[in-house]
Amino acid sequence: MTNQNTKLKGNYLIISKLQVKIKLDPKIKKIQRVAFKPTYGGYRLIVQYKTNKEISYLPDNGKYIGIDPGVDNAFTCAGNTGACPLLINGRSLKSVNQYYNKERSRLKSLQAKYHQLESTVQTKQGAKPVYQETKAMQRLTAWRNAKIRQFAHKASKRIVNYALSCEANTIIIGNNKSWKRSSDMGKRSNQNFIGILHKTMIDLIQYKANLQGITVITTNESYTSQTSALDHEKPCWENGNRSRQKQDKTLINRRIHRGLFKTNDGRLINADVNGALQIIKKAFPKFSFDKGIAGVVLRPIKWTPLI
Repeated sequence: MTNQNTKLKGNYLIISKLQVKIKLDPKIKKIQRVAFKPTYGGYRLIVQYKTNKEISYLPDNGKYIGIDPGVDNAFTCAGNTGACPLLINGRSLKSVNQYYNKERSRLKSLQAKYHQLESTVQTKQGAKPVYQETKAMQRLTAWRNAKIRQFAHKASKRIVNYALSCEANTIIIGNNKSWKRSSDMGKRSNQNFIGILHKTMIDLIQYKANLQGITVITTNESYTSQTSALDHEKPCWENGNRSRQKQDKTLINRRIHRGLFKTNDGRLINADVNGALQIIKKAFPKFSFDKGIAGVVLRPIKWTPLI
């Protein structure tokens, strides 16, 4: 849309050409762009506006929050602030993805049954059928995307509030550029992991944290789950299992139970919390636990976004 057919009058956006009047947030004073995006049988209105707020980043105060993305625990937050670690429960989003995959497979099987084939494409495995995107599929995808957006906004807000309550001025998030493409956790686990849009959620965390003056750093998370934070091990290749195997050293099986990590001296820690702490060490090698870590041995706080 252009400035000639869109006007901002009070709290309302008026599109004269379409005879549409839409109420906007009162804080929107200057509109830069208005656009309609086709999406699953409908349109989404996109309003881009400019604010006069200048972001002033908080100084580094030595308090850090590390975030380890996952599936069952969508995000695990831990740091050296003395606060209890926070787990963002991802099971609700996992259930949404499982239902989506199951229902989409059912709809595709109906298309195959009634010969609704649109075309075929040649792949390395042979001819692959391509089916038309039906209205039922479009509604299903729109429902799933709405659930993901809702989860992402609620989870990102909770994480930023957690960092503010801990007075941590820096957040470090583990991220690998090719983790989705190269993941090999079995068919079902791969479906769940790839179905969760971690990149979208990380962008939202960064956006909301920056508005509060919190610095967000993304770093490679390799070897963070194989090395021990409480034993002050560096999360690097030399301490990983593959390196130990090449050096003919004994492999250390530290994941003694699902979600439980065992240190060299026998202490038990939540495996995702250990990963989050090692992610901090990736960005800040001299990172220490001067103020301790509450809830390492005990159960961390688990928070479930309602979607």
